[in-house]
Amino acid sequence: MVNYQPIAALVNQISVDTWGVLGQIKERRPAMLLSELIDCRTRASQRPELSELPPSADEPIRRSSDSRV
Repeated sequence: MVNYQPIAALVNQISVDTWGVLGQIKERRPAMLLSELIDCRTRASQRPELSELPPSADEPIRRSSDSRV
């Protein structure tokens, strides 16, 4: 039997900023599984050149239609 209390405790530790990022991922890739997200995170952490990107790289990707606003 799974003990859900530790999972709830982990969820409570997730910062508001992280929930915002998860919300953006849900909008862009609604079918993305947690395992895919973890795999992407693992692969990204193995690429040191990504950490050297300028701060503007953290901004959300805008679609061409967004630039008309």
